[in-house]
Amino acid sequence: MWTAIRDAVDTFLKPYINKKNINTEERNFVKGQIQLARDYSCNDVNGHRLFLKIAAFGDNHDWTVAGIKYGTPLAKKPSVAKSDSPGLLTPKASIVQNVLGGMRLKVVNLLTPNSKKRPDGIKFAKVYRYIGISEPSSPTDFLFYGNVKRGYLDVTFDGIDLTGDKKLRAYYFARYESNKGELGLASEVVSAGVLFE
Repeated sequence: MWTAIRDAVDTFLKPYINKKNINTEERNFVKGQIQLARDYSCNDVNGHRLFLKIAAFGDNHDWTVAGIKYGTPLAKKPSVAKSDSPGLLTPKASIVQNVLGGMRLKVVNLLTPNSKKRPDGIKFAKVYRYIGISEPSSPTDFLFYGNVKRGYLDVTFDGIDLTGDKKLRAYYFARYESNKGELGLASEVVSAGVLFE
């Protein structure tokens, strides 16, 4: 579907974007194809929700390519820099302690890494975790674990079978949530082996 739409509008796309040398019929054709792509991705009934997946799990480059702006599923331009824009603020996550049955994570603002203070407009950092024998294959493998307000989060492995010869590894990433409920970019994934007897 995506390839077919791209092939159909390829010759008109540059003039359409630059608003030059394109007639009304060609412009309407491109608009119709764009709407078709959006329906294919985001239609509530039979869409594949691709743009929303890019918004949730993509990086800044992915957002730019897809034309996503935080606060809306789709927009003509990607987010622009603002000091309290969660779409452009990325926390740094690290594992600072790894003991039997648990870990301690540290989540800080990349702009002020020596401070526990959250950026302006940010409610907390959300931490997501995946535990497995092999690396996660997709961001959807991660499950929400908890919120960080003051820099640290203590993680336990309650309910996880730590016996046997399995060598489990825990993977984490964090993302800010603003006071308005908007989610920002995901941090780099950090991981460590799960310690058990």
